[in-house]
Amino acid sequence: MPLIPTSRALLISLLLHLLLFVRPILAQEEDHDEMGDHEQKGGHDHHNLPAETWISSAVTDDPLDSVMWLHILVQCLAFGILYPFGMVLGLARSRWHVPVQTLATVLLAMGYFLAHAHHGRNFEPHNAHRGFAYVVIWTLAGQIAAGVYLKLHWTHGTHMRIRRVIVAAHGWVGVMVPVLGYTQMVLGVIASVGFCYGEMTGQCLAHFIMGSSFAGYGIIMILMLRVGGPWLRHRGRSQEWYDSWAIMLWGIVNTFTEHRWGTPWNHGDYQHTSLGILWWAGGAVGIWLARNRQRNVIPSLVIMFTGIAMVGHAQHGATSSMSGVIHSYFGYSLGTAAVTRVIEIAFVWKEGVDRINPWQHLPPVMLIMAGFLFMASTEEQLRILVNGDVDITSYANVIVSAAFLVFLYAHVLITLWQTLTGYVDAGAKRMNGFQLLETEDEEEGAEGEMAERAGLMGSVNGNGNGHAGRRSGRKAAGEDYELGKMEGVEDDD
Repeated sequence: MPLIPTSRALLISLLLHLLLFVRPILAQEEDHDEMGDHEQKGGHDHHNLPAETWISSAVTDDPLDSVMWLHILVQCLAFGILYPFGMVLGLARSRWHVPVQTLATVLLAMGYFLAHAHHGRNFEPHNAHRGFAYVVIWTLAGQIAAGVYLKLHWTHGTHMRIRRVIVAAHGWVGVMVPVLGYTQMVLGVIASVGFCYGEMTGQCLAHFIMGSSFAGYGIIMILMLRVGGPWLRHRGRSQEWYDSWAIMLWGIVNTFTEHRWGTPWNHGDYQHTSLGILWWAGGAVGIWLARNRQRNVIPSLVIMFTGIAMVGHAQHGATSSMSGVIHSYFGYSLGTAAVTRVIEIAFVWKEGVDRINPWQHLPPVMLIMAGFLFMASTEEQLRILVNGDVDITSYANVIVSAAFLVFLYAHVLITLWQTLTGYVDAGAKRMNGFQLLETEDEEEGAEGEMAERAGLMGSVNGNGNGHAGRRSGRKAAGEDYELGKMEGVEDDD
């Protein structure tokens, strides 16, 4: 099928884009002599520093120079702003998907070069940020190659079967790119300050993995609240069924990995392992109660008891007092998220009522806050506060503010997707994204309309808190359109 001029120009752009992106990988220096030459010409070289440099610290005492700060700024713009927006544009099949993703990747390649041209602070060469960069780069290179193939519009013979696979893979990997970008940004912050090195690695893993999980759970709750109803109905499961499976599997992992077997047990091992047991036991109960599309509060109870345990959890040493306070904030936030979720499921949520109650925003925002507070409570971070004479309340206020911004950002992205696809919340009257007040007569009319759309609700009994959706001028949302069906992006030329 011949390409029209617009597609041909776009294809050439994508090929050049791919070359620009992969070239830095192929140009990597492979021996220390070449790295030494690079240093003499003005670049940096952490490979030729003596091994003794990294015995006590993963970074040198030099400050970050302007080139490294520019690297950080460019990568945050690419990973934190452009790639997530590009993902939403792709899911909405917008013609702006390719230009935005192209700009993001050009910035990413620029940031890559900047990272190898800075002076000032040097970093231990085997840090996780450096290693994970290759995972991100090759993943994005595969995405670009898949995009080029799809733009060729080969649909005959074997290409039809290949195309189906690539379309699905391109969609799923596209959704994972912001997650990979977030991971790389976190690893970059850790590498820049030399945290999580040596004996601190285990504590960092526990805090950042678990904290990210809670924040991610909050974002998933937002998705389910606003657009997840059709997907849950199509799957025939309640949200608690999926939540309970995730909790149980995570609990099994924690039960057998939190203690270093063969070494003496300490108070931290007891706490973390017991939480693992709590999670898999509670998760199993939640799975059982969630069968037949039933909702239940067991996942919320598991989160609540985890919060209670965290209120009394603290590290030892010079930061113990601060650690106790910040862990209490985390525990209270987690407990509040759980209690508000229980109230939502038991009293606020009503089957067949699609309008979002303001109360339903509380569980996700508190989960995101809890996740950020937990990530911000490692011993090394608190030591910086002690040395800088920063009080824990001011520190917590900044962390909570960051959580608010993430909560806002998630809603902005979802609203963008809804706007581009014509998706509106069923039964809700909205103007510019805001719920309008209704009279009793209007509410009765809305209830009558929902009763007529019995096909959407069917005989579903408590199948999640998501809201049914419909597309303007299209079939109601149940099976015609669902977020869970990643079909990739095939823009019309």
